[in-house]
Amino acid sequence: MKKIFFVIPLLLVVAGFYTGQLIDDRAKTLLQTLKLSENDAKNTIFSDISSNSFYLPGIRELKSIALNDRAAQVEIMGKYVRDFTATEEFKKKYNEYRESRKPSPPEKPKTSAELKKETKESTQKSIEEMKVTKTQMPADQQAMFDETIKMLEDQLKEIDNPDNPMFSPQMDEYSKMAYDQQMEQHKKDIAEWEAKYPVNNPKPLIKTWLESFLEQSKDIDFGAQTAIDKNRTLFVKQEYERKSNFWKLCYRAGKETTEAGRKFAQTWLGELK
Repeated sequence: MKKIFFVIPLLLVVAGFYTGQLIDDRAKTLLQTLKLSENDAKNTIFSDISSNSFYLPGIRELKSIALNDRAAQVEIMGKYVRDFTATEEFKKKYNEYRESRKPSPPEKPKTSAELKKETKESTQKSIEEMKVTKTQMPADQQAMFDETIKMLEDQLKEIDNPDNPMFSPQMDEYSKMAYDQQMEQHKKDIAEWEAKYPVNNPKPLIKTWLESFLEQSKDIDFGAQTAIDKNRTLFVKQEYERKSNFWKLCYRAGKETTEAGRKFAQTWLGELK
């Protein structure tokens, strides 16, 4: 299988700014190769980190980069990505994402009196609409509405029945118990959310992303044999054909490029710890 240049999003998606300054000529050149704007590059970085994915636009354009220059590009661009994650811009994106992941509290239940009032109003409205519809129908078809109207009128009477369990004080007690249980679970969900997404601190999110990359790229068999089958390049071992697209992408990148990425990721992870 012909090796193509693979740049893991973890390391080579270029940030538009480097510690608050414009990116240097080497990064600009790579952006031009990727046909990627600075803003799109930064959005891709954040999207990959927040979704724990490794998407990279412009992968076909990367074939033009010289083989002996690819490992060096991993180191150069990796630093840009790392430094972008330390900017206020990245932190702002993180806090917005964090807020979007915040668990919503359960809705406070309505009292039986409120439910009774709403149900009664809704039923009365249905009766009135049914009566209007009846008058608009041909005379020989109006009778078929009478049964439905009577059924709704019976339901309306049942709403005011003092023995109706749906609108009893006991129902309020059950609703409160259920609500209290939901609130207890909500408190636990909030605690988990705060631990997973600490305010103004995207490091845990970045750490998870780095660990995922290292885990998924740890067992690449760069010596795996391939064969051509109906104009398609396939792995000889079927188990390799069942591997993820990311695994195959690392294989096509080659050992030198992938190992450079892993080295950078390990160093960065060590700094976060």
